[in-house]
Amino acid sequence: MQIQITTRTIIWILLFCSIASCKKIVDIDSPIDTITTEQVFSNNEQAEWTLGGVYSMMINGIQPNQTAERLQFSAGLAGFCGAMSADEVYPWSQNTAQEWMLSVNNLNVLNAFLPNEIWRSAYRAIYDANAIIEGVAASESDLLTDSARKQLTAEAKTIRAFSYFNLTNFYGELPLVLTIDYNQTKNLSRSPVSVIYQQIIKDLTEASADLHEDFRASNGKRTRINKWAAAALLARAYLFDGQYQNAINIATNVINRNDLYVLEPDLNLVFKENSKEIIWQLSQTRIYGESCTPDAKLWLPLFGEGFGSYTIYPGLLTAFESNDDRRTSWVAEYPNGFGQIIYMPHKYKNRSKTGITDENSVVLRLAELFLIRAEAAILLNAGNTSVAIDDLNMIRERAGLNDLPYSLTAPQVIQAVADERRKELFSEWAHRWFDLKRTGKAVEVLKQVSFKNPWKGDFQLLYPLPVNELKANFALSQNPGYEQL
Repeated sequence: MQIQITTRTIIWILLFCSIASCKKIVDIDSPIDTITTEQVFSNNEQAEWTLGGVYSMMINGIQPNQTAERLQFSAGLAGFCGAMSADEVYPWSQNTAQEWMLSVNNLNVLNAFLPNEIWRSAYRAIYDANAIIEGVAASESDLLTDSARKQLTAEAKTIRAFSYFNLTNFYGELPLVLTIDYNQTKNLSRSPVSVIYQQIIKDLTEASADLHEDFRASNGKRTRINKWAAAALLARAYLFDGQYQNAINIATNVINRNDLYVLEPDLNLVFKENSKEIIWQLSQTRIYGESCTPDAKLWLPLFGEGFGSYTIYPGLLTAFESNDDRRTSWVAEYPNGFGQIIYMPHKYKNRSKTGITDENSVVLRLAELFLIRAEAAILLNAGNTSVAIDDLNMIRERAGLNDLPYSLTAPQVIQAVADERRKELFSEWAHRWFDLKRTGKAVEVLKQVSFKNPWKGDFQLLYPLPVNELKANFALSQNPGYEQL
């Protein structure tokens, strides 16, 4: 079946298909030609418009004027939920029950409203990525060039891998959806985490081989995935999967591209759209009266005045050394009107509804690659202390701190990696939440947070699957511990 489509409406058709077809991840029976019609993938421009719709959905959500930061994993929601679940940020006023239950690790199937949106929005992105992959493959048009086919497919595979990485770290085992064919997906059961990582690594390895090395696809703006964005995600996946030598090799490949990426010396400029530290950023559409990033909307007070709803956990504040420039540059302080000082993440500086912003939502930046390489090196071989320390000192020097001494033991270096990751990556993309869990430190650390006690149970380290998903697909099972809640 062919559908009449114009260039200007391709984005909205793609997004509409996401809304209509992703009520549950296996209920995606919209006919393939609603997205992969020969007309949509008839030439490079049309196909790129369709991919542009996926990027737009990831940062702006699926409809105008919605609060994407509350509904879209890739528009701040993953970082928000991760910061609440870990020991980074909590609602100082306990103003909403669902946020408070998240921050005290007391989730159940009835109050997991925000985690449910992570599941739904990530699987929407996966569905759309699969539609791009299959649509490009099905197109017989000579006007869709081979180079465009490779680039578009590789970008879609990276988006799919990125989505699965977030999902598996929030939920554990997952249905592995690799097609938009309803008959193949309607009764999928959950695949082991190891299988999910195999697919993530496969997608990213294939993608990095076909992507442009520079930023030509986004006119120099770093808002589309290139070879090194896929490689950065691959290095992270290798680290999480315990393939340390591969993590070192891939991280080194990215770090060595100092013609493209360098650590931004001024901490106040790290998250500006022209920062050379940025590997990949998502650019919010400014046509709905919003000109700030979702992270700024979440953490900062409107127009930079007053106070926000969330405050940084005191333990994070005290983790910064007294002369750490990240503490002064990336933490804002406001009185809340009740005799308290509220401390808010201030990596993004602009918080307004109108005007022009110079910030986008940063997905990947170079600093993480130094931290990946340092951790992989010391975990690969306890004798790699000096190698790991060199990478850690790159991050510390930028923060105005003294170098770590080479006399540190391997266990001390491992702890130093955890400390630097905590301070460098706080409030970004659930890094701390994922780190605590993968290193086996979550229960020990979180039990020390007063308002998280009494500890509700280790099952809280995974989020519950949305109830609607379980009702729609009887092959799915709930994460242990949530069955009776």
